[in-house]
Amino acid sequence: MDQVPIKVNVEKKMRIRYVAALVDTTQAEVVDRAVQEFAVRHADLIDQGIDRARSVLACGDTAVAAHLIARPLDHVQRVSGKASGATTDRA
Repeated sequence: MDQVPIKVNVEKKMRIRYVAALVDTTQAEVVDRAVQEFAVRHADLIDQGIDRARSVLACGDTAVAAHLIARPLDHVQRVSGKASGATTDRA
């Protein structure tokens, strides 16, 4: 499987490296196990994130854009020329 670097600060990189050496595994395996454990322990947060994403997606492209750039929907609608009363951009 192809690997790509992830952005972490030097301190975190060293902790990952040390843990991998101590348990005789790869750094990638340490990160993978950590992500799996996080997902199990915080399934409720993941569910909330999925619900938020569904809510934003259901409101159309302009709402998605507003969410991505962290701006109020009416600001994005004004710039995009969409009517402020519209709830969706899709036909």
